[in-house]
Amino acid sequence: MSIPNGRYVIASLLLACVLATTGCKQRPGEKAGGQTIELSQVPAPVKATIDQQAQGRPVSEIEKHTARGATQYDVTLGSGDQKQTLILDEAGKVVPTGGDEEDDD
Repeated sequence: MSIPNGRYVIASLLLACVLATTGCKQRPGEKAGGQTIELSQVPAPVKATIDQQAQGRPVSEIEKHTARGATQYDVTLGSGDQKQTLILDEAGKVVPTGGDEEDDD
């Protein structure tokens, strides 16, 4: 009887690992379903804010999210020590992130 019990233990551990790793990319409160887009695809007010905030740094990535009828753009500027991530609404206004947290990527 120990062999079938061992199979259940292994199956349970495997299932737990799969369930634990499936949600690892998304942090609590983070919007799912983002789409990476080019700078040329953002609305003019968003582009103007990006240009102002970039201060000569390259735009590394722009991700467009839509949740609860509102569209937001996660914009990553620069790289390495000069890396900064902004969240902008459709009007180009910076969306507060709720704290003075450093980007830990």
